[in-house]
Amino acid sequence: MKKISIAYFWTWEFSASILSDILKDDFFDVKLVVSQADKKVWREQILTQTPVKKIALENNLEVLQPEKLKENTEFFDKLKSLYLDFIIVVAYGKIIPKEILDIPANFVVNIHGSILPLYRWASPIQESIKSWDTKTWLTIMKMSEWMDEWDILSIKEVEINILDKTKDIFDKFSKIWTNLLSETLQKYLNWEIKSIKQDNSKATYCGKISKEDWKIDFSNMKAKEIYDLWRAYSIWPGVYTYFNWKKLEITDCFFDEQEISLDDDFSIWDVVELEDHSIKSVWIICFSWILLINKLKLEWKKETDIFSFINWNKDFLDYSFD
Repeated sequence: MKKISIAYFWTWEFSASILSDILKDDFFDVKLVVSQADKKVWREQILTQTPVKKIALENNLEVLQPEKLKENTEFFDKLKSLYLDFIIVVAYGKIIPKEILDIPANFVVNIHGSILPLYRWASPIQESIKSWDTKTWLTIMKMSEWMDEWDILSIKEVEINILDKTKDIFDKFSKIWTNLLSETLQKYLNWEIKSIKQDNSKATYCGKISKEDWKIDFSNMKAKEIYDLWRAYSIWPGVYTYFNWKKLEITDCFFDEQEISLDDDFSIWDVVELEDHSIKSVWIICFSWILLINKLKLEWKKETDIFSFINWNKDFLDYSFD
C-alpha cells in the first residue's frame, strides 16, 4: 500500500494523541506538523510547547509555527516543496487561505465535530451538549475558503450520555478519528466514495466562546441548563457566578428533578442543605428542578469540595443568587 504524504495542522491538547495514532498508521507519511505558537502558562508565565508540538518533536518531525498564514509566501513555498497528497486540518484556530487550499495534490481535509451543516464554526461539541443532544457526529470534509461549508466525505455517529462532558466526547472521537480518516481517504482514492454537497438551507452556527457564554444566569436558566453549560465548558473556560462580589466557579455539579421551589419553606435561587438517609448535600434552587453543588473554586483560591467551602464561608448556606 502506497503511503500518502500529509501536513498536519493541529494545536489542541487532544490532537497529540491523534497525531500519535496517525504516526502508527502505515497509510500516512507525515511530512510536516504545523502548530500555533507556544504559549505562556500559569502565573509564572512559563513558555510552554503545544501538546502536538511535543509529540512531533519526540518523533523527529519538522514543526513550523507561523505567526500568520495570509500572504506568507515563505510558508507557502515550504508546503509546495513537500509535494503533499493531503493537508489535514483540525481545530487549528486560524483561517486557511486559498493559497494553502490549492497546494496538495488532492485537497485540504477538515475534521469537524458535528453532522454538517449542523453547528458550523468554532464550538460544535459544546453547542451539542448545551442543546441537550443525545448524539453527535464526526464529519470528514473537504475544506474551502468558506468555513465548514464544502463537500462531506464521511460521517460517524457518537453517543452523548447525560454524564459526558466536552472532554469525554473528544476522548470518544480520539478512539475513531484516525481509523475514520484513513478509511475515508483510502476509499476516496480508490473511487469507492464520492463527496456530498451540504444543504446550506439547514445550516446552524456556533461561534467562539465568549465570557458572557460561561456566566451562569440564575434568573433565566433551569438547573439542567446550568448543568449542561458546565458539561460543555468544564475543560475551558468553566462556568461562574458571583458570591459576595467575588468570582465563584462551579467545578462539579449535577441536577435533580425535585421541584422544591414550590415549597413555601424555600425560595428560588437560594442555597439550601438537604438531608436524605443521613446523607447531606447542598443545592441551589432553580426555576425548574435543583442544582447539586459538589465542588467550587472561589476567586484566587483552590478548588474545594462543597462542605470544605462552607466551613470557610458559613454564609454560603442560605445565600441567594437573585
